[in-house]
Amino acid sequence: METDPYAGHNPLVLLLVLLLSLAAAIALAAYGCTTAARHGAGRGAPLVMLRSCGAFAAAGAACLYAWGTVHLLTLDETRRDAACKEAVGPAHVMEIDSYRPTYIPLGLGCHVRSGTTHSTGVPGYLNPAAGALAFTAVAMGGFSLLESERRATRDFKRETRRP
Repeated sequence: METDPYAGHNPLVLLLVLLLSLAAAIALAAYGCTTAARHGAGRGAPLVMLRSCGAFAAAGAACLYAWGTVHLLTLDETRRDAACKEAVGPAHVMEIDSYRPTYIPLGLGCHVRSGTTHSTGVPGYLNPAAGALAFTAVAMGGFSLLESERRATRDFKRETRRP
């Protein structure tokens, strides 16, 4: 653990997060495309499209997360200091006592002596948009899974019913 209260994110961890989120985005987008193309418009088309859209939403969330890590990777010591001073305002610049790097939500917190933490480092839209896309992906995937199970159970009961 870092002992320097003014240390930011570990650049190697950010680079790893960037590579993993880009790989996840590519894999999820490919899954969404192949699922939609393979099944097309058939009996289960709404369900397949729901699954594909869920994969696209998850890919979008991964892309936004990668975009945020790019912002944090470009913060050198000078830009990190300037961003914190801008976030806390000129009246509280001398009260900054530490930086609080976070990965979920992605950002750099500038902690002041009064106990408040001001977020900086990534655009303000990034974390809410990534969270909304991730929630949408989980909801669509969960509903798709439940509906598939419901249909399979219904079909199984229909096939095993004795005349």
